[in-house]
Amino acid sequence: MNTINNIFNFPRIFIKILYSLGRQKVFIKSHIDPILDSYSSSGLSHSDITKIRKYYGNAVPSILGEGFCILRGSPLSQRERFAMTYLGSLTGLYDDFFDKLDTQENHIFELTINPFDTTLQNIHESLFAKLYRLALLHCPSSELLKQKFIEVYKAQIQSKLQYKSSLASSHIEEITYLKGGTSLLFYRSALNDKPDEFEEAFLYGLGSLMQLENDVFDVYKDYQNNISTLVTKTKKVNELRETYTQLHREVIKLVSKTKFPRKNKILFARFINLIICRGYVCLDCLEKNEKLTNNVFSIELYSRKMLICDMEKFRNSIKTFKYYAKSNVSILK
Repeated sequence: MNTINNIFNFPRIFIKILYSLGRQKVFIKSHIDPILDSYSSSGLSHSDITKIRKYYGNAVPSILGEGFCILRGSPLSQRERFAMTYLGSLTGLYDDFFDKLDTQENHIFELTINPFDTTLQNIHESLFAKLYRLALLHCPSSELLKQKFIEVYKAQIQSKLQYKSSLASSHIEEITYLKGGTSLLFYRSALNDKPDEFEEAFLYGLGSLMQLENDVFDVYKDYQNNISTLVTKTKKVNELRETYTQLHREVIKLVSKTKFPRKNKILFARFINLIICRGYVCLDCLEKNEKLTNNVFSIELYSRKMLICDMEKFRNSIKTFKYYAKSNVSILK
C-alpha cells in the first residue's frame, strides 16, 4: 500500500517541483538578473553567475522553500521569497571565501556580522555584501539571521580541517553533519514563523543528510582537491549506504515529532524522498567499482567517469523513481 500511494502521489510532487523551479526562474530574471548584470563585467566568472542563477539562487527557494511551505501548509510570501533568494544567491560567494579566494578568517567574520560597515576588498565581497544586506532587510529577524550565519561560519572553519587531513571518520561525520545542519537552519531563518525545538532538530538532521548526499555526488571533485569526506575515505560503499539509510530513517522519525498536520508531513516526506533517493542511485554507481578492485572501494584507482553519476541519464531517473516508490512514510504520525 505504501508503494502504491507513493506512485499515486508522484505526478503531484513532480509537477509541484517543476512549477516551483519555473516560478523561481522567472523571479530571478526579474529581481536578481538586474543585480548580476551590473557586476557581470567586473571580474565575476561565468561559474559565479551560474551558481546564483541556476543553482543556489534557484534551488534554495524552489526546493527547500517549497518543502518548508508543504509542511506549514501555506506558500512563500513575496517577502520570504526575496529573503530566501538572496540567501541562496550569496551561498556560493560565501563558500568561495573559504575554498577559492583564501580570504582571511577574521575578515570573513566581519562580513558575516556586519556587511554594512566592513571594508570590501574585491568584487566578490561587494556582491556578497549587497545580497546579504538585502536578505537582512527582508528577513523577519535580522538578529536571528546573523546568529544562524555565525553558526554557518563556525561550521565552515571546522570544514577546513578536512583539507589534506587524516581525520578519524567520526570527526569527519561530525563536521559533515554540522555543516549541513547549520546551513538548513540558516535558510529557515528567512521564514516568518520561528521553528520550535522539534522542527530545529528535524531540520538539522535533514541538512546533515543533504550534505552527505552532496558529498556522495562530489566524491571525484573532493578527492581531486584533497578533501577528506566519509565518501572519499570509505573502503566499503555498503557501509556508507548503511550510514545514509540510517540517517534517512532518523530524519523521517524527526519529522513525525513536529507539530505540523499529518497529511502535510506525509506529503513533505514524499517530496524530500524524491530528492534524497538520488543519493542511493549514486551509491549504486560507486559500489560497482568495488567489484573491479577485490571488493574494496579504492578511490585512487578509479577514473573520473567511474566516480561521477550522471543523473540526467534516463536509467538513473528510473532507478531514482524505484527507490522513491519503495521509500517508507508509514511511520509518520
